[in-house]
Amino acid sequence: MKATIENIRIAEKDRSYNSYVLAQKAGQNFPSIFTDYWHYHPEIEITYIVKGKGLAFIGNKTIEFEPGQAFLLGPYLPHNFVSTEEEEVQMEKECWGLQFTQEWLNSFKESASLQRLFRAMSYGINLGQFNNAEHQAFTTIVGKDPLRSIGAFFNLMAMIADRADFLTVSTNNAYSNVMSQKLSQRMERVSKHIQDHYQNTITLSEISDIASMTEQSFSRWFRQTSGLTFVDYLMQLRTTVASNLLINTNKAMTEVAAESGFNSSSSFNRAFLKIKGCSPREFRKKKKI
Repeated sequence: MKATIENIRIAEKDRSYNSYVLAQKAGQNFPSIFTDYWHYHPEIEITYIVKGKGLAFIGNKTIEFEPGQAFLLGPYLPHNFVSTEEEEVQMEKECWGLQFTQEWLNSFKESASLQRLFRAMSYGINLGQFNNAEHQAFTTIVGKDPLRSIGAFFNLMAMIADRADFLTVSTNNAYSNVMSQKLSQRMERVSKHIQDHYQNTITLSEISDIASMTEQSFSRWFRQTSGLTFVDYLMQLRTTVASNLLINTNKAMTEVAAESGFNSSSSFNRAFLKIKGCSPREFRKKKKI
């Protein structure tokens, strides 16, 4: 694929190709680079986690992310990345990103070779750890030379497309531009409230009011959108926060449970065993080895 001056000018004019670097120093709480609430957009996105750990909400799935990991997200796929690092052990965070439109990419005839990749990215692709060549390509992508940036972009896309298999994330790809602004705002309100208050009790009545829906309608909508019940979604978030505290601190189990939003040690143990397949104590022992 050849990056031409004409294509670069088109990209600059209509923002069809845009790369960026977001960084946060250790101990700096605001602004956080991982506080975007659940959102979607028409552009394809590649997110590369350079520094930091947390939880990625992609489509109807939730997975943990770590430094060196990258994701390829299709158009209109709801997503956001949340840091689960506690303030006292807060580390540097850095994220490199790239957004581009399908229409701009299709202006290159060679894009026909990426059709298998296009189909998979509608579910979101966990690209895993970038190798050295992929890292170097992204380093050039976020550089200041637009011609070299787009040339490196096509090199990166070719490397990704050459992979034997794609590890898709979401089990639902039924997202499109018919999603209304009203739905987007509802998603954002609900996501923000959960992330801001997961340490406290959040009732179904409370979160339904945030969404301006009845409890029954909210439960049905939330499961269709996230692939999980509201309770399971909340437990998964709390368990991921707890996992991070278990690995990165020496806090007592009762303290970890409380700071993760569990109201008792027994509920903490039950949820952890269900989601992680082992007790919190066993998890810490294995990860600390």
